[in-house]
Amino acid sequence: MTMTRIVFVTGGASGIGLALARRFAEGGDQVVLGDISDAAGRAAAATIAGASYRHLDVTDAAQIERTVAALEQDLGAIDVLVNSAGLLQNRAETATFPLDEHDRIWAVNYRGSYLMCRACAPRMAARQDGAILNIASVNSFTPLPLPAYTPTKAAIDSLTKLLAAEFGPAGVRVNAVAPGFTLTPALQSRIDSGDRDPAGMKRLSTLGRLVKPEEVAEAGYFLCSPAASAITGVNLLVDCGFMAAISYNTYPS
Repeated sequence: MTMTRIVFVTGGASGIGLALARRFAEGGDQVVLGDISDAAGRAAAATIAGASYRHLDVTDAAQIERTVAALEQDLGAIDVLVNSAGLLQNRAETATFPLDEHDRIWAVNYRGSYLMCRACAPRMAARQDGAILNIASVNSFTPLPLPAYTPTKAAIDSLTKLLAAEFGPAGVRVNAVAPGFTLTPALQSRIDSGDRDPAGMKRLSTLGRLVKPEEVAEAGYFLCSPAASAITGVNLLVDCGFMAAISYNTYPS
């Protein structure tokens, strides 16, 4: 018999985080959405059977500790942590990219994931069980002209491997998914504003299309499932062949 797990998804109000929350709920897990956008978070939780919402600012270490402790007191141990809170950026040059925006992206994308792992992984280790999923990117493997976002995703890849090694002996698995261009509401808004070209992004993949949030969610669900019990420290590409296409299509004739 499959046991119901407690799954805490940060950035769960929309996009990949919401898709992951829905996938875990479909698998029979009890999902808790954490987000800084209260109205969107509550609305999202209302669409998922048995889900609940907690206000969460992943840049606030003290708030994270209070939220995790309260959640475990109210509902039970967090079995799965999904770190999906993150910010995007548009193409920019290093010399002119605003430092305050740079620092905000680092605070959310990397430090937020680090703080969540710091709060949850030792608790999981004490119970000798748990799974953590980080959201990396194709930027983890190759540099794109995003001078804050790209390094945060390279750091997430490294953090995932580091934590897998540190907490693996205590039965905690830590993996990541690395999405390519994924048609989330955040990306759609950039397409609508003219900051991103969907045709150009599609041409950069071998499958000739964008990734669906549900496809990222399916991969993430697998990595956190018993079916992946021997998998840890992995950063799984879900990119419609973007990484394969880069080297193949740029080979000199």
